[in-house]
Amino acid sequence: MSKIYKWYTGLSKRARDSIIISATLVGAISTILSILGISLGDWKESNFFIRIGVVIGIFLLLYIISYIIIGSIFSDSVKLTIRNTSVSIERGDIFNIPGLKVIGCDTHFSTIVDDVIISKKSLHGQLILEHGDKDEIEAAVMTEANKLGLQKDSNGLYNFPLGTVIRYDSSVDNNTYLMLAITELNEQHEAHTNMAKFELMLMKMWKEISRVYALNNVVLPLLGTGILRFDDGPKDKEDLLRCMLCTLNSSGVTLKSKVKILIYGDVKDIPLYEFKNVFLTILRR
Repeated sequence: MSKIYKWYTGLSKRARDSIIISATLVGAISTILSILGISLGDWKESNFFIRIGVVIGIFLLLYIISYIIIGSIFSDSVKLTIRNTSVSIERGDIFNIPGLKVIGCDTHFSTIVDDVIISKKSLHGQLILEHGDKDEIEAAVMTEANKLGLQKDSNGLYNFPLGTVIRYDSSVDNNTYLMLAITELNEQHEAHTNMAKFELMLMKMWKEISRVYALNNVVLPLLGTGILRFDDGPKDKEDLLRCMLCTLNSSGVTLKSKVKILIYGDVKDIPLYEFKNVFLTILRR
């Protein structure tokens, strides 16, 4: 029995739930047939193995149907609750979704978009070029630096701690952005981090969001999928998403609004349904 349990718990949530649904339906069908006075025992001309084969065949058919239906329903989005915070994971463009929009920046909150310091295609670059005003952003950064008692370095830049969030109300598109210090830049203006540092940054980020969100819905991209380089090896989308959810859970933060984590482009390569009970899965392992 222990081997069967180990095998069962090692299956994906989608497979386990499909088994439960199929077994439940087989039981329901058997009950209905019994009420109608129909039983496999009445098939006297059929031997025992044929009757068992029929039951197994029906179970497998129901399993396949359940597996396909679950996959189609949760192919583009999934909802879960973490510490009483409503979280949804879905596909979308952050600039088109209502709510406070988290934008990853460097620890200087640079405003030079030249494809060297800041890429024009990055969310940071798009914020400055299309959705915000450079002078307004620099003023917001200066105000936050003064609150924290930070001084400019020899290059005339502020160095904010990783995970710092600066709220910026744009007069260009009338949206509110939460600019996040997600990474440090090296001398070649490359964004480097590692998983341990990334997790600490996320822990601080959730606390910072709790400080400034003012009960508004919060929209985040899947952080770490841009130009961020992980020195301890590349991370796939599933690892990064799991890290975001786990740090929200362990941060102790509860947001009394909705949180949306957006995945840009195709989400087919992320098994979203597996994240519905992600913390139960972690405990089981």
